[in-house]
Amino acid sequence: MSHAITLLDGAVGTNLWAMAAERGIPKVPVWQYSITHPALVWDLAAGYVHAGSGIILANTFCANGPAVSRYPGFRVDEVVSAGVRIAKAAAGDKAQVALSVGPLETVPADKADRIAAAAAYDEQIGAGADAGADCIFLQTFWEKALLTLALERAFQYDLPLLCAMTFGPDGRTYGGCTAGEFAALAAAYHPAAIGLNCSCGAEASVPVMAEFRRRTDLPLLCKPNMPPGHGPEDFVSALAPALEYVQYIGGCCGTTPEDIAALRERINK
Repeated sequence: MSHAITLLDGAVGTNLWAMAAERGIPKVPVWQYSITHPALVWDLAAGYVHAGSGIILANTFCANGPAVSRYPGFRVDEVVSAGVRIAKAAAGDKAQVALSVGPLETVPADKADRIAAAAAYDEQIGAGADAGADCIFLQTFWEKALLTLALERAFQYDLPLLCAMTFGPDGRTYGGCTAGEFAALAAAYHPAAIGLNCSCGAEASVPVMAEFRRRTDLPLLCKPNMPPGHGPEDFVSALAPALEYVQYIGGCCGTTPEDIAALRERINK
């Protein structure tokens, strides 16, 4: 490669559910495993570190007040702190840990909703920052208003900010946002990188990433999903064109440490 690339990790949720099933552990929201089965979470994080990831996600996606409050016995600060702590223990001095923050279940419709949503993000992001997260990764957003709110709250912390939306094959998010609109929105918050995660699969994500490159000079990240039945060689081959211009790359739903190891080998050639 003619430029430096930071290797991200792959899927957290789909892998934790698969690992839990293999061990006879019930399927629950994955953030619960940081409290109930921390060894499960550590094993996956360590697998990504071994595969070569330079940044791994804490198991904190959707660990926000509205979601956590539906399950008695769990608290946001405990869940988030545990997720960051486990990831940092697995990372050691080989990788950084990103606090994973996703969209809320509903988009704020009025001022009261907005205040409540801001409080939810403050609680989650504050707990992650206090626990020692190295950066914040806002991911899987599809709608501009909620992303803007999350960016505002995350920007208060002196931590690098990665930000991704999820796109369809038409190059728009499910809320109608284009790569150019996303780039213009995010630029004011000086992110370390912007791009996509999850979305429409590795192959279909490449044209979206090319559109990002045309629309912005910000560093780019690409973390797409892959359908069942793929192999690491399929994943790497699909993403190969994007390696020429992205600065951060990894996988989302359906990807594994084996996929990330294959990406590492391709990048290091």
